[in-house]
Amino acid sequence: MSKFFTLHEAAERLGVHYMTVYRYVRLGQLAARKEGGTWRVAESDLELFQRGNGSDAGEPVSRRSAPWSERLSNRLLEGDATGAWKVVEGALTAGLEPLDIYCDVIVPALRRIGSAWENGEIGIADEHLATMLVARLVGRLGPSFNRRGRRKGVVVVAGPQGERHTLSLAMAADALRAGGYSVLEFGSDMPIPEFERQLKAWLPLKGVCVGVLNGQALDAARQMVAAARRVVGPTVPVIMGGGAIPDEDHAIRLGGDRWADLRSISDAVEAGRHPAIAVSV
Repeated sequence: MSKFFTLHEAAERLGVHYMTVYRYVRLGQLAARKEGGTWRVAESDLELFQRGNGSDAGEPVSRRSAPWSERLSNRLLEGDATGAWKVVEGALTAGLEPLDIYCDVIVPALRRIGSAWENGEIGIADEHLATMLVARLVGRLGPSFNRRGRRKGVVVVAGPQGERHTLSLAMAADALRAGGYSVLEFGSDMPIPEFERQLKAWLPLKGVCVGVLNGQALDAARQMVAAARRVVGPTVPVIMGGGAIPDEDHAIRLGGDRWADLRSISDAVEAGRHPAIAVSV
């Protein structure tokens, strides 16, 4: 059974000030958990930190190659909202762009936590806690995606009925804003009649983006794409993505024009109905 240290004891072991260890913890560099209002560091995690695995202690925090995603997942699993934002701030200071934070920090952290839940390493409450904290991070980062100047047009982002996940849709919407588009986010679990009504109300549109993470919602996604096609016609691209749609072939079989990830979704809309180029929400 692993031995646990207080932050003062960990600082003594590391030969640094107590506040230095506290900073390591809040930045996600050193794994720790709070018990009864006191931070506890497992001996195994302290030894890992000392070996330099999974942390860059003693090196500048500004390194772009620092394990930001691992640090973030540590803070998320501890329910540490302040620490999670400090990790994001550290990554931004290191030179990562907001879209890099989504693609290289937040998404991998969520995948790591999702895998831990699937493997029975954490409970559903832990996974939900992490997800809610990420929603706060996305909310704080959102304004940084707004781009000055004239907009290229309006793009709709939505998820089909049966889809409950919304974070990927929110991040896709931000990526589109960074690309110069105005975005209407209708969220997930969207009924087809209301979806069609809203599309008609906002014509003309530059694109429609459908995100699906739940494989059981693929039939509903196909219906959503068909509804979009009835309203916007054949010349407005319908972009698909998400964990349940792994590549462009899947997107096309569902009726979509293209498959896009967060980095390429803006370009996919701009490409319109030109021959498909493999480009997930």
